[in-house]
Amino acid sequence: MRNARQNAILTYLAEHGEAKNSELLSLTEGVSAMTLWRDLEKLEAEGLIMRFRGGAASTVGGKGGEGQEINFLRRVRQNTDAKESIAEIAASLMQPDQAYFMDAGSTVYTLVHHLHSGNYNFITSAVNIAAELAKHTNYDVTMLGGQVGSNTLSCSGPQTEEMLRGINIDIAIMAASGWAQSTGFTSGRYAEAQVKKMVVEKSAVSVMLIDAEKLAKRHPFIFAELSDIDALIGDENLPEEFRYECRQRGILVFTPDDGRTAAERDAAFRELLDRKHA
Repeated sequence: MRNARQNAILTYLAEHGEAKNSELLSLTEGVSAMTLWRDLEKLEAEGLIMRFRGGAASTVGGKGGEGQEINFLRRVRQNTDAKESIAEIAASLMQPDQAYFMDAGSTVYTLVHHLHSGNYNFITSAVNIAAELAKHTNYDVTMLGGQVGSNTLSCSGPQTEEMLRGINIDIAIMAASGWAQSTGFTSGRYAEAQVKKMVVEKSAVSVMLIDAEKLAKRHPFIFAELSDIDALIGDENLPEEFRYECRQRGILVFTPDDGRTAAERDAAFRELLDRKHA
């Protein structure tokens, strides 16, 4: 049975979607941080909330429908340092006057918030990424239609694939749920893997964003092998043997500890684009 304090937390999160621990502490005067921790632990065990660093979010709907995005929010708040470092490098390489496909995923979502100013042309299958991009009036955003996956907030299915057939993509910014040497890059849903595979095949240049935690994770559906990727951006924890294998296959590998300056990364990437577009 829940006490009044726990019910107050649930009500607040249902109304606001999520809240910081400092906000939740203010709901009941005199409650210690340890008591709040125990309350949140109990509510999470019941499946009513999701905890993240410094706060919690409702999993049962709420104001603005935030609960529908709970699985995505969980991923956004995991391994944030790696996502930020990958996003910063990717943003530094992206320039206007190219048609970019922005894949679904928490790392790509992080990248959206690091983009530099300019006139960009974006195509995406991700509902939340399209919404973020559309906030910028100088971005031309094309949203692919289809069946929306509740976990990834991404569209897939026959409608998505039909729209893709009529679109040219210069650079695909891709994400994967996992990679293993025996399988390649994988996704958890067949329909989404089919869209990813089609994007990689249609793109002049494919750039994979992946952190070390995704390596050795295998999901059911394969959408690309290393040989399908032109550049890979990872975090500093990528194993050296993985980096070496990528380089052996001619893949450009960018990481925060790669020893390159921003100008050197940009020059290497421009050379790749010139070669692919020749």
